[in-house]
Order: sequence, then C-alpha cells, then structure tokens
Amino acid sequence: MMRKAIIVLTILVVGLFTSMLVEVQTANAQYTQNGAGYPLVSDISISPCDNLLPVNAQSSQTITINANGEIMPSNVALKRDGNTYTITVDLSSSIIVEANNVIIDGANHTLQGPSINENSIALNLTAANVTVENMHITNWKTGILGAWNNNTIANNEFSNNYEGIVIYGDDYVVRQNSLSNSTTGLFIDGGAFRPQGDNNLITKNQITDNNEAFDITNSNGTTITANNIANNSIILVLATNTWHSTLYYNNFTNNKQVLDIPFGGPTVEGIIPFSPAGQWDNGTVGNYWSDYITRYPNATEIDHTGIGNTPYTIASTISYSEDYGNGTDITGIAVIGTATDNYPLMAPTSTSTSTLIQSSPTATPSVPKSSILIILITLLVTVCLVVLLSLRHQAKTKYKSWH
Repeated sequence: MMRKAIIVLTILVVGLFTSMLVEVQTANAQYTQNGAGYPLVSDISISPCDNLLPVNAQSSQTITINANGEIMPSNVALKRDGNTYTITVDLSSSIIVEANNVIIDGANHTLQGPSINENSIALNLTAANVTVENMHITNWKTGILGAWNNNTIANNEFSNNYEGIVIYGDDYVVRQNSLSNSTTGLFIDGGAFRPQGDNNLITKNQITDNNEAFDITNSNGTTITANNIANNSIILVLATNTWHSTLYYNNFTNNKQVLDIPFGGPTVEGIIPFSPAGQWDNGTVGNYWSDYITRYPNATEIDHTGIGNTPYTIASTISYSEDYGNGTDITGIAVIGTATDNYPLMAPTSTSTSTLIQSSPTATPSVPKSSILIILITLLVTVCLVVLLSLRHQAKTKYKSWH
C-alpha cells in the first residue's frame, strides 16, 4: 500500500509541475506576441490599425480638460488620478486639453475619427508641458495639434489620418511613435506671423507609407534623429529658406524622393537653388540610405567606421516648359534645392524604436524565472521526501521480518 501511495503521489506532483510549465509557456506566448512588424524594426509591438477599430466606441461629443483640471462633461470614460488622465474605453470624441502639466494616457485605446475629409482633430493641445502617450489615433484630419510649447508625444500609433502630428510650438519631443498611411506624417510650421515651431526633437519613430514623412515650414533647430523612415513618397517637404535643422542617424529605406521644395514662381529663369536644404549629418555621422551602394557602387567604408567615403547628394528638381512668346519653347529640369550627407552610413542603424503599447490591453504577464525556480526546488524536495519515506518504510519492514 505504501508503494502504491508513493507512486500516486509522484504522479500527482509531476502532473502539477507539467501543468504549471504549460501555463508559464502560454503566458509568455500571450505577453510577447507581436503585432504586424515594420521593416528595420524587430521589437515594435503596436498591432495593425485594422484590428483596432472600436466596436462600441463612446459617442462623438467633445471632451475638454479645463485649465483647472476639471473634465467636461463629467460622465465621460476618462479617469483622473492627480495630473494623469486615463482613457478607459475606445472613443470617437475629440479631446481638448487646456490644463498644463498633465499626462493623457490612452491605455492602448483607440481614438476613432469621423473622416480625414472633415475638419476634425483627435487631440488639441492648448496647454504646455502635456504628455500624450499610449493610444491609437486613426481616421482624423489631424491626429494631434500642438500650438503651445514644451509638450511630449510618445508611444502612440497614428494611421490613416490626413496629418498625423501638427506642431505650431517650440521644444516638442516626439518619440517612439508609429506614423503611417497618411498624407503627412509630421507637419511643423511656425507660421508667417508666428515665429515658432523651433527646437523640436523627433526621435525613435517609425514613419512609413505616407505621401510625405515630414513637411516643415518656418522652423529652426528641429533635430530628426534615430528614426526608421521607409516606403514614403517624399521624405521631406521643405517650404522655408531659414530651416537650420539636422537629420542624422536615421534609416531611409525605399523612399521614392528625398527632398521636395515647393516652387511657386511664374518662371524658373534665373532661379538660385536653395542650398543647403537642411543639414543631413551632424558633422560626424549621417544617415543610412538604402540606395547608397546602387548610386555609388565604388563607395567603400572608411577605416571600419561604418561610414562611406562618398557623400550622398540630395536635390529637389522640377521639370519645366517655358514659352517666351517669340516661338521659343524651352524645356528642361531646374534644380530648386540641394544638400549633402557627408557621412553616409554603409548599413542600417540598430537604433531601437520599441514601444510600451502591447497588442492587447489585457495581455497576460509572463511568470518570472524566480517562480519557475521555486517550483523546481519544491518538486525536488518533494521527490526526496518521498524517496526517504519509502526507504524508511522498507527498512522497518525488513527489520520486522528479521525479528
């Protein structure tokens, strides 16, 4: 009877341990499951927008966070904890932020817009020191509009908007966002009578499949670094001759056109190209260009630095045809602007653009390795006790048989 009990106990312990291991593996699989990835990024975990459209999104009323921190109307699904406002359901509402020094946490929910053709804004920031994070913004005319200074836009997904982010302020940080499938990913404009839009940092973003990745007007001091910029029709639309900003350590992959400088003059006769049209390196490091070796097949690496020995030239050109009224018709290509990346990278950068958003807001966290170790130790101790009890029982049985 003792031997049978030992066998049954051992089977139960092994079965329990096996069940725990299966649960651990399942939890890890659920937690680390990735959404659709992008080129050049292995750890971005934002799921595709097509799977994020809200089924029962709250009504399209406008939500306002007043300057005193009060939420209007008060019955909306926006939870306040001090200076942090957390969205608790998917919404089809615009949000206006009038309070300074607050955090708007999307908690992985979606702001669903009515249409890119309507004059709609998902988030209108009319305050300073605001952080917007962890939300999916889709199908708006403008995803986020920032007209005040010192705001942060981090770890969000913008897709299928007319404009993802529009900035009319200074000292913005735009980091670890995904901006895709829009007319313009990011637009910065100080305005003719409003000399702002300066000293902004755009870093570690995934900017793909837009008509324009960036459209920048009347802005100085913007730094664009460590971004993955791929499959856009145009990388940069530059509509200013006072733009003294820097682009470096970015991956530019499979974009159709690098630079576009809008030309509104009646004739190209006597035009002087805008140069330099942006600074495309920081004096020591430039960017990775997927067509670099194709354009410069004889380029080689400089002393194992990862930098090519041939500068990458950039130009904005237009085709023209001019009739001078005397029977002379001249056609050609005019250069509107030029720039150079003097330190082009030979291979893609390894800069991470990983984000905090998970593919599911209810993902099961993985079981720590320490818990697995405790289970193993417990199992080992249990087996040892079973073996000791068995040996002790056998010894007593032999002793009785001898006497």
